[in-house]
Amino acid sequence: MRYRKGGIDLKSSQDTFLLQTVLRSRHVSHEQLWEFVQHKAREHRRRVFNWRLKRLVDHELVVRRTAAKRSWVYSISNAGAEHLVDLGDSAALLVTGGFVDLDETTIEHSLGLNDVHLALLRAGGLATWRSELEIRSLNEFTGYGFPKDYDAVVQVERGGRSYQFALEYERTAKTPERYARVRQAVERESELDCVIYLVPAYPLLTYVASFFEGCRRSVYFALCDEFQRDTIETLVMDSRRVRSAPLCSALDARSSRGTPAAAH
Repeated sequence: MRYRKGGIDLKSSQDTFLLQTVLRSRHVSHEQLWEFVQHKAREHRRRVFNWRLKRLVDHELVVRRTAAKRSWVYSISNAGAEHLVDLGDSAALLVTGGFVDLDETTIEHSLGLNDVHLALLRAGGLATWRSELEIRSLNEFTGYGFPKDYDAVVQVERGGRSYQFALEYERTAKTPERYARVRQAVERESELDCVIYLVPAYPLLTYVASFFEGCRRSVYFALCDEFQRDTIETLVMDSRRVRSAPLCSALDARSSRGTPAAAH
């Protein structure tokens, strides 16, 4: 494929990692990207990281912009996505079709979800994090997947056990009709231990939880700030908002039963 005048050698695994991380994040701040590189690519030289990222921006493989309360925010460009498609990355196909949104609400949603991802990395025990783009590409391009395009599907390991659950990062309220459709999708879920909604404030938690009372699959709710601090030790509430327990205890209880359980 062609790049702007001057060319760029993209054979480095670090370049590929940066492009894939920007792609899967949809939008990612400079500091978040630097922390992802340290955790996942074992790059601890800030100068080298800055140089490598600047090359990708200069050659228009990554788009850089400012956003509220952040210095720089990055998203993948069409050229960057096309390069990843050439490497066999099916998630990048969604970007070449125009999936990445540039409005402030979408950007802030991405940045908040990145903070959750990084909190799990810091805590240790995170085995895999499937981004929305990866989930959507799985659902659209294969004959298997999940009944909903979750914000993330997370696998964590603790005490010799492995748990897999979906994360929904809910910054604002949706319509009752939208939640009815989401509930129908969640009730078809058969692969995950549970679905966890992270919200910024208790009133929104109460509102969202009300639409999942009696749901045939386990759905839990937690405040986002508390989850970022405590991760799987976070106190989660069930859909009736009358019982709370650490998420790890809820996951252990489900694992011991061995079958999908409704939220109580």
